Amino acid sequence: MLRIIVQIFLVGLVVYAGYQNRYRLINVALSNGLIRRFLVTKSLNMPIFRDKMMQSMFSQTKS
Repeated sequence: MLRIIVQIFLVGLVVYAGYQNRYRLINVALSNGLIRRFLVTKSLNMPIFRDKMMQSMFSQTKS
């Protein structure tokens, strides 16, 4: 029982630390070309991200 509580606490601690340093983690991941290519490819396969990106790239500007 104590082992399960310790594991839950450690997982929570890792999630908290990851959340606090999320932008550093993203910068580290995107600095590697192979990981960057993989992440961009996977994100463009998701309709939600693809539609938002295409809408922002090809929206008409108001004069």
